[in-house]
Amino acid sequence: MLRPTKWWIVLTLAGSLAGCQGVIADPSGSYDDGDRTRRPRPDDDPEAPDAVARPDVRRVRLLTAREYRNTVRDLLGVEVPDRLQYGDGSTGFDNAEGTQLDENLLNILLVTAEEAAQAYARGRLAADFPCAAGGSLDASCAETLVTELGRRAHRRPLDEESRSQLVAFARHVRSEAENGAAAAELIVTRLLMSPRFLYRTEVGARAGDVAVLDPFERASLLSYALTATMPDERLLADAEAGRLDAETTRDHVRRLLDSDAGRAQLFELFKQWLRAGELDRMAKAPGEFGKLTTPELGAALRRELATFVERVVLEEEGTFEDLLTHRTAYVDRLTAPLYGLTSESDTPEAQRIPAERPGGVLSLASVLSVHASRVDVGRENPIMRGLLVRNQLFCDPIVLPSGIDLQQAVDAVGEPADWERLPTRDRLEHVMQQGESCQGCHATFMPFGYLWTHFDGLGQYRTHFNDYEVDSSVDAVVVDGQVRAYADATEFLPELAENARAAACFRQQLARFVSGAVDGELVQFAAGARSFRDLPIVELLEALLSNETLYTREVE
Repeated sequence: MLRPTKWWIVLTLAGSLAGCQGVIADPSGSYDDGDRTRRPRPDDDPEAPDAVARPDVRRVRLLTAREYRNTVRDLLGVEVPDRLQYGDGSTGFDNAEGTQLDENLLNILLVTAEEAAQAYARGRLAADFPCAAGGSLDASCAETLVTELGRRAHRRPLDEESRSQLVAFARHVRSEAENGAAAAELIVTRLLMSPRFLYRTEVGARAGDVAVLDPFERASLLSYALTATMPDERLLADAEAGRLDAETTRDHVRRLLDSDAGRAQLFELFKQWLRAGELDRMAKAPGEFGKLTTPELGAALRRELATFVERVVLEEEGTFEDLLTHRTAYVDRLTAPLYGLTSESDTPEAQRIPAERPGGVLSLASVLSVHASRVDVGRENPIMRGLLVRNQLFCDPIVLPSGIDLQQAVDAVGEPADWERLPTRDRLEHVMQQGESCQGCHATFMPFGYLWTHFDGLGQYRTHFNDYEVDSSVDAVVVDGQVRAYADATEFLPELAENARAAACFRQQLARFVSGAVDGELVQFAAGARSFRDLPIVELLEALLSNETLYTREVE
């Protein structure tokens, strides 16, 4: 049977990429749909940033590993192995624009495409294209396959040049392949290796002093932001009909968020925002986490966060304040004991949490267990918990210096005789006594972590560690330039939920996730727009995804 060679794939990809780059450099390229609508600017908003950011640059974005897997699944009904793991996390999320296609990744994608194409040709092909049943693939059937599957793979109807090239390729492989199924396999492999499949463009056509994305680019941006996969038929049809105005976009936001893919993507958004990606590992490889009381607990903790996000954000349409103060936990028989509760359910059910626990997403057992020791259930991690607040809630880019050696730090100040029995906070405070610079650095984030000292490595409330009483109080933590004191997280969280800077930071994070950009006009606007304050999170996503700024690009 004729097999595609790597040289053919590389040459095809290189030639097509050169064409894509040409489009980016040519402001009068083939993406003009006649839309000359200008974006709204935030200059008239008194709470907008003083310096209005410039629009994002035109770009082509390689599908992330997660987007690639989802798109192949929805295009072909084929599951792609988890060996694909790549993405650019420069925005704090895995869908930023900077992923590069090098030779190693190209080889992996080629093997993956061949395997997926083979599975499709042997499986769902005949159901999708009855004319290909029984291993036949005449000229008419091949043309139908190219046109219909190509439209979905390219996320737009094929232009005449692409269609002609694919039809000519189909004609060639039909004459060389052993049978129709083998020819279909090669056609599908080529579609999966096409830059039109692997990349999504955000180029647009010039409209005055900016470029505006065309309807198909808009549809892809919207779909990948909300579902991490290609546009479904309803969204693609609206793009073809030129119906993606602000109102229709809002309707699609609601519809897609309420889909299975939308709920999964919403969970990814919050999991990545909370730096809780290790929950995936807890579920898949619980043996690596000695603190888990049962192998099933890791998966139960992951379900807990997913359920909290779905119920509070999507079903109850909660606000940022609700996110941080919600007094209900969603527990099952495995996670309920972590809260001092009981349950016989195998699936999460709503229960009121005890009074001694702070509410909200930052105090969930799932989130607290991620920011703690992997092995020792008694060891929380104030460093990780403190950085979570500073980095993710206040958007302060504090990072730990590399090469930290805790034992070396302990040796420098001397290890107390009862070192192994000391609570984590006592140990860290002992190590920190190495000079003003050390203390000053830790003071910027460590107190925020100490507020959760009463919660161990699985998020369980405790008053003692060994024979020592644990202490969650802080008397000198700086919030908005003021030195504050708190007894514990229960006192701190209500203030955090009402903090304007934290709310603006959260809106920035949403805009970064939606746009794939660290900064830019939408990110600045999201932080400063007065109209965005106190909106439910679902409405924030609607507002961001229907804002013309998201679909506007700078003209070079």
